Amino acid sequence: MKMRFRYFLLAIVSLTSVGTCVSPRATGQTPTVATSAWTPSRTPDGQPDVQGFWNAEVGGTYSLVNPRRGGGRLNELLREKKGLDPVTKPSRIVDPPDGKIPYKPWAAARQKDILGHIDEPTKPEYIDPQARCLPDGVIRSIFWSSYQILQFPGYVVIVYEQNHPYRVIPLDGHPHVGANIKLWMGDSRGHWEGNTLVVDVTNNNSKSRLDNEGDFASDAVHIVERFTFIDANTMEYEATLEDSSVYTRPWKIAARMLRAYKNQPGYELWEDACHEGERDVDISLTSSASQTDTKK
Repeated sequence: MKMRFRYFLLAIVSLTSVGTCVSPRATGQTPTVATSAWTPSRTPDGQPDVQGFWNAEVGGTYSLVNPRRGGGRLNELLREKKGLDPVTKPSRIVDPPDGKIPYKPWAAARQKDILGHIDEPTKPEYIDPQARCLPDGVIRSIFWSSYQILQFPGYVVIVYEQNHPYRVIPLDGHPHVGANIKLWMGDSRGHWEGNTLVVDVTNNNSKSRLDNEGDFASDAVHIVERFTFIDANTMEYEATLEDSSVYTRPWKIAARMLRAYKNQPGYELWEDACHEGERDVDISLTSSASQTDTKK
C-alpha cells in the first residue's frame, strides 16, 4: 500500500504541471516529419527564439503504448477501485504502425516481468527509479513535467521541473563524449534545421525507464529528437530510438507540446530535491514482504 500511495502522490503532482499530447495517431494522421513556416524572432546568435516553459499536451508517464487520460496512475487506481477499465488515449508510438515497442523476445519478457511487480516489488530492480526521484532520462522527462527552454550563444539548455534533471545541448558540432562515459540524461548534440531543433543523444546509462510500465532501453540506445516549433505556442516532438540489442528495429514516438505558464509572468521552476533522505527501496520492499507474508 505504501508503494501505491507513492504513485498517488506522483500522479497528483503530475496533474498540477501537465495538460492533456496529441500524436499523429490520435488524430488519424499519417506520421510524417513535422515542418514549420512560422517566422520566429531570433536570439543574438541567430537561433529561433523559443525560450520559455513547455509541456506535453497529454502529460504523464504511465505508458507510452497506453497513455492514461486524466492523471495516469492515479486515474488507473481510482478506476480499478471502482471496477472500471482504464480510459486510454492512442499510443504515442507512431512507428511501427501497431503502436507497440518492437522488443526482442528476451526484452519483451523482461518488460512483462517488471510490469507484473509494479505495485508489489519484491526486489530493488522492480522499483521504478522515478519513484525514487532519480532522473527520468531523455524520453520520460519530456512527458513527466513542465520544462524550461533557455538559449545562449551556441547552446540550448532544457531544465525539467520534476526530479530536477537538465540538459545542456551544444550546437557547434563537436563530437560526443567518449563511449565509456554513461549519463542519466545522455550526451546531447544539436543543430537547427529551420524551425526544427534536431538533437542526437548517445551515452545513456539507461538506468531510468521509459515509462511506469517497465519499458526500457539498454545503454547502447541511440536517440534522435526533433523539436519542430509550429508557432509561438505549439511544438511537435518526435524521437526515434535505435537499440539493436533490445529492439528488432528502430521505433518512433510523437507528441504535441504546448507553451506553459504563458499567462503567468515571472513563473519559476520548483527547486525539486526530493531524493534527499529518500528511503523508498526499504519501505517498498518491507511493505511488499509484509503483503507476501499476509497472503501466506
